[in-house]
Amino acid sequence: MNRRLTHFCSFTLLTIAVIIASSSAVNGATPNRAKFGPAWKTVDCKTFNVPAAVAAQADCGYVTVPEQHAQPQGRTIQLAVVRTRSTGKTPAADPLFVEQGGPGGSSIHDIADGALPVFPELQALLKSRDLIFVEERGTRYSKPNLSCPEINAHYIAVAKGEKAYTDPGWIKVCNDRLKQQGINPNAFNTRENAADIYFVAETLGYPQFNYYGVSYGTLLGQYVIAQADKHKAKLRSVILDGVVRPDIDFNLASGHTISYALRNLFHACAQDQPCNQAYPNLEQKFLAIVDQLNQKPVPLTLTIPSSKKTFVTQLDGNAFIIGIESYLARPYSGESARGTSLPKFIQAASQGNFGWIAEKLSANLEPTEAREMYHTVLCVRAKSIQVTPSQVLPPPYPQLIPVGIREAEAVTKACDVLQVELKPPFVYENPEIPTLVLNGSYDPVTPQPYGEAVAKNLKTAYVYTFPGVGHGSLFAPRGMPAEACVTQIAADFLANPKQPPNSSCLTQIKPAFVVE
Repeated sequence: MNRRLTHFCSFTLLTIAVIIASSSAVNGATPNRAKFGPAWKTVDCKTFNVPAAVAAQADCGYVTVPEQHAQPQGRTIQLAVVRTRSTGKTPAADPLFVEQGGPGGSSIHDIADGALPVFPELQALLKSRDLIFVEERGTRYSKPNLSCPEINAHYIAVAKGEKAYTDPGWIKVCNDRLKQQGINPNAFNTRENAADIYFVAETLGYPQFNYYGVSYGTLLGQYVIAQADKHKAKLRSVILDGVVRPDIDFNLASGHTISYALRNLFHACAQDQPCNQAYPNLEQKFLAIVDQLNQKPVPLTLTIPSSKKTFVTQLDGNAFIIGIESYLARPYSGESARGTSLPKFIQAASQGNFGWIAEKLSANLEPTEAREMYHTVLCVRAKSIQVTPSQVLPPPYPQLIPVGIREAEAVTKACDVLQVELKPPFVYENPEIPTLVLNGSYDPVTPQPYGEAVAKNLKTAYVYTFPGVGHGSLFAPRGMPAEACVTQIAADFLANPKQPPNSSCLTQIKPAFVVE
């Protein structure tokens, strides 16, 4: 599947009425909805499928913004927005904007609807200030939505061996359909997304705000920083979680970044006596599995999520790596996970048991992200790509190199179809904005070196890596040591962004493993 900078598409909702405070009182520091600007239009929160307990504390609506901010009198589009009012008695006047990845992921569906009711980290931050969720232009609840359902049939055909992975036919059909609807693909890029954040802040009446972005949301966050001196609303601080370097092709780097994460996993298991005893020589076993599958793929039954129909695919080395990547990105599954099961699964695969990987590969058959928006965002930034993976990351496992080549080729062919206008290279501006950089040691998409490299371009940046955490440190499951630690660090930073947060809790975090 085309590699996406997001892995927060599925959450198990708990009984949220007892999780989020039900107080609907609006503190004086919070702008009253009646005073929102004329670009705002209120809608029922059910429009965005916001859970009832969240909706009781929220304002939902559309903000009409210029299709292209350089043409304020031109065509317009609508952004879906959820403002969740703080549950604290004396919230700060500056809210926290919370933005999802992808590109093309849904900030409202994935985080406001899914993560906020479940993850204590967000609930803790809501006590200190309002949380604002802007559905990025072109994504799920915003209008238009650059969704491409055509990709589902493509992925299923690929899994059945009927089409080449890099065949761009699906996006040609999608792009033709969207163009017939009058959609201009040149309007959907990170520069416009960043201007949208400021426009929404000003519409909602916030003179100052903070920004949190995960995955692609971190690339968007860097553009938000670069525009900090160009808008009326002021940017107070930024949190970048699972950081994208703006100067690298993260698809091409897939083999490098997955290798980096796997080496961290293998080392952590080797240092953990129960894990090492139960699953010795994990690295050698993994590489042997990939080699064997490439030489002789094995049959695997997948289930199409929407229809529940099943079919048999041939599991080769590349597909196995993609399935492994999903377990690295979210290493702890479940609300109270004991640890990552990946070493156990690799051991099972070495004994011929691959059934465990079918769930992840089946889910990938029908992606929910806005796939044309994903590609328009990537295609326009071609001039920003100025370094190669080998210049910034250790050498990958040779078996993983084809994954990155294939992913990059698929995107290149899609860009050849879209023919969007290229934007100038990204340039860092306003480096004085205080920034908190969060990394996960198992992150297979945006590894620690990416976050460290971005931080070097900023004057006030605090960089922390969480052992045993995957893609998105703020989404560590309830009860894991990283959950309380990342909450404390984020809260300390937001309270005073100009001084380093207390990070002593990091010494207490150690990778955990399921050993059976």
